[in-house]
Amino acid sequence: MCRVLFAVGNGEAMKDLVDALVKSSENDLYKVALGKSPSHKDGWGFFWMSKDKAEHYKTIKPIFEDKEGVEKLLDSLKGFGVLLAHTRAASQGSVNLFNAQPFSYSSPKGFTFWFYHNGDLRKDELIKMAGFEEEELKDASDSYVFGLYLLSKLSSFEESEVLNAFKVVLPAVNTTLNTGTLLITPEEIRGFVTAYMVEKREKDPLYRRYSRLLKVEEKGLFAIVSSTFELYSSLPFEEIPNGRAFYTTIDLKGEKFEVRELTL
Repeated sequence: MCRVLFAVGNGEAMKDLVDALVKSSENDLYKVALGKSPSHKDGWGFFWMSKDKAEHYKTIKPIFEDKEGVEKLLDSLKGFGVLLAHTRAASQGSVNLFNAQPFSYSSPKGFTFWFYHNGDLRKDELIKMAGFEEEELKDASDSYVFGLYLLSKLSSFEESEVLNAFKVVLPAVNTTLNTGTLLITPEEIRGFVTAYMVEKREKDPLYRRYSRLLKVEEKGLFAIVSSTFELYSSLPFEEIPNGRAFYTTIDLKGEKFEVRELTL
């Protein structure tokens, strides 16, 4: 399991969330309550995009030991933009730079997308659904394979098509499908975030507390984050009901965005 952050709006307003990400990744008390180690230490990364630039960074260092990388992220958060950030606690796939997130994919349909995932999926089922060869992906994480699945299935990033692509894979979820995706063409940008946990996990109070996502909506900021952020930030978080998705239209030049809440 991992800690995640999706945010759109005023970059300066995101700095408190970055601080909470670092602290959540070093000492996750909800993870400790499950009898697990406190950290998410198996690499981290971010993607930041504004009207003038895009920056991608990832490393196998833990975020809480990577002062230079965190400063790079904080220095990037100027003006209006969109941010994806992910810290990894590996469950499948080798611990290496390749499997650090977020991942980048380019579609022959004329768009690119950035993607992160928190949770555990049945990788073999995803490989079969997408028609891939299992041996070729033996060292890749389930999250990376899910992104490849999306790449093979999406012909556009219209709301209904994206939503349906995620719905189809819900039976292959072992724990959670907490994801963030940023889809980009030369003319358009869309964000898509999912908050989903299997029924068994939702019924267990400790696992539910750990697995749920939170959102914060303030003037000029919309963000969805992992549950542990509430322990390290005073922002007004609201718990997201299980099985929800958020489709976001982003206008970097006009410095505005719109969010639609959907049901998985």
